[in-house]
Amino acid sequence: MRGRWALATAVVLALVVVGGVGGLTVRAFAGTAGGAVKTKTVTRFCVYVDRKNGGESEGDLSADPKYGHKTCIVGKRGPAGDSSVITWNKTVAVGGGPILGGARRGIQVGPNTVDLATVGPFTVRGECGTGEGTEARTDVVSAQDGSFLVWNDNNYNGDFNSGDDRQASNPAFGAPGQPAFQNEGLSGDFSASTADQATAFTGFANNGVYMNGAEGPACSFTGYLVLENPSS
Repeated sequence: MRGRWALATAVVLALVVVGGVGGLTVRAFAGTAGGAVKTKTVTRFCVYVDRKNGGESEGDLSADPKYGHKTCIVGKRGPAGDSSVITWNKTVAVGGGPILGGARRGIQVGPNTVDLATVGPFTVRGECGTGEGTEARTDVVSAQDGSFLVWNDNNYNGDFNSGDDRQASNPAFGAPGQPAFQNEGLSGDFSASTADQATAFTGFANNGVYMNGAEGPACSFTGYLVLENPSS
């Protein structure tokens, strides 16, 4: 009996978790002397969306289980190709006119624009115009009547209609040699949804002006969307 116990003990693997930079190192030690050591590092260090408390931060999701209620954002389409997250990083030159609030009305020599993301009938668009110097701002454009949009104190409840172009971010203002970078701060995320919720998402935008130097491109846009129902 004792011989069987000793044999069983010899083949048991001891798992040791070692704290490492940006993740966990799990080492499996064979029970026999001089056995090979197999090391596997599990890392999920990322920027994440905190669905419980709101906002964004960063941390190692694999090292600390308290991050379990947060959605990791890594890479161009999110963690491991997760299509529920869409990110962007684009630039555009400055256009000739100011960026106007609300829906566009009348004739305007408008700013230059760049499409950042398109989800269903919605387009997230970066706009680069002149006003108080050069202005960079992220808007959401609707192509479906009866939609919804919320950002800061702006609520469009069923009247975010086709053709409407609405502000969804804090603008950045600057000039050549005077760069600027602005995120949502206390204004918070923006959210959009169709009336039937077939398309719904929450987003976060960062706007920059002359971040690449005085020669431009004048406006820079980064950010992400988290789709609420990516499988539909």
